Amino acid sequence: MSPDAGRSHGVGTPVGVGFVLLRSVDVQKACSDSGGMGSYLTPAERSARDAFHHPKDALDYAASHVLLRLMAAHQLGLEASAAPYLEITRHCVSCGSVDHGRPVLAGASLSLSRSHGVAMAAAGPVDAFVGVDVEQIPAQLFAGFEDYVLTAKAAADLPQEDIVGRMRHWVAKEAVLKSAGIGLAVAPSAVALTERKGPVGSLRATCPQEPRVHGRDVYSVPALPGYLAALSSSGWGAPRQCHAHEILPTSSTCS
Repeated sequence: MSPDAGRSHGVGTPVGVGFVLLRSVDVQKACSDSGGMGSYLTPAERSARDAFHHPKDALDYAASHVLLRLMAAHQLGLEASAAPYLEITRHCVSCGSVDHGRPVLAGASLSLSRSHGVAMAAAGPVDAFVGVDVEQIPAQLFAGFEDYVLTAKAAADLPQEDIVGRMRHWVAKEAVLKSAGIGLAVAPSAVALTERKGPVGSLRATCPQEPRVHGRDVYSVPALPGYLAALSSSGWGAPRQCHAHEILPTSSTCS
């Protein structure tokens, strides 16, 4: 079956950037009546899922990749049934590898993330250069967090006990660096974040020494309780949060 065979007639391709963020178990439940999550993954993705030692990690991996494929199908105006047939590859801007890096699909820009029971995926026009990150808020930050993640100004402005405030910087910078396609090849502390006009949580990344990062927009987006999430893109404005029933093969009980 080709992706075009699942094209949704009468439904135009979405305009702009959209994202979805759900609990991994909800993605699993929504796929249960249509063959399970494995039926939305490629053989290589199923093998990668099965290589995880911990079932929860395998579940999160599968859920994030299923959401990525479903978001990609939605972006292209296709039915969910086309999702496993989409030719999504990888490309690392820094080293040229096709074994890791940004997800690549003709006609769309894609990104995914996962964290402790939650999966997130986003899609937009091919020139949107989407990047997302979701993180569970920890009880304490890892050793060296301040030096690795924050600029000197941010470290001075944010109290040590403000774990949420500091994690917002981490999540936003992860999203920006994924949007640029370079990941942590650039230290997050080299990127400054400033508030900009627009929706609440709208930020601008400043990193003059790295043109691929400098000037990118990033938005704090709604997440589940106990988590933080951000989405970065280029030139397409604030993202839209998609409802589960728009993306999943069945609405099930997800919300």
